[in-house]
Amino acid sequence: MTLEDYSSSNVPQFFSNIARPEVQAQTITYPLSLIQLIQNNLFHGLSNEDPYAHLATYIEICNTIRLAGMLEDAIRLSLFLFSLSGEAKRWLHSFKGNSLKTWDEVVEKFLNKYFPESKTVEGKAAISSFHQFPDESLSEALERFKGLLRKTPTHGFSEPIQLNIFIDGLRPQSKQLLDALVRGKIKMKTPEEVMDLIENMAASDIAILRDRARIPTRMHCWHRTSCYLRNWRH
Repeated sequence: MTLEDYSSSNVPQFFSNIARPEVQAQTITYPLSLIQLIQNNLFHGLSNEDPYAHLATYIEICNTIRLAGMLEDAIRLSLFLFSLSGEAKRWLHSFKGNSLKTWDEVVEKFLNKYFPESKTVEGKAAISSFHQFPDESLSEALERFKGLLRKTPTHGFSEPIQLNIFIDGLRPQSKQLLDALVRGKIKMKTPEEVMDLIENMAASDIAILRDRARIPTRMHCWHRTSCYLRNWRH
């Protein structure tokens, strides 16, 4: 073919950017209810959307179906386009036709686009600078800290480092209560022991940790600690 022959061809060779996966079954039919579930979890490519959460929900939905002769990744690959809308769908269409051949490749490109390294850096900075708010209970602080970790799953902090960051960011009153529980320094315990203590403390009497717009007296701090220790032992 000459160059002119190529230029006169208006019909694209491929209409899909994701290649059709190889399957053993001769015919594949997806339930309409599955497509509807996927489209109820659309990702639009907006800055406030969580690409990791989208993938997690999408995979959960795809896992609700099993098709003879078709692997899980093949199902995910075939239906992924249905989970995108707006800018995200236009992004997927920007790839060369039939160029995305594996589920891992789609996930890698999706996360590179919507969760770039800059977001990881930003998320790590938010985690590292964590501090308990003045009017925030331990349970509220713990849940907020876990939210920061979930928001940046690529943070790379090990569990001991996470616990050190969390404890260092607590208000002095909260640290005193944790130290009182172990009759020493909380950081002298193993990560597993520390996590159990924090989880149990957060799940118990939340009101004890609330210091709404006041600085507790020494007697008040002693009374709160005594109540906590009594509750802990029981």
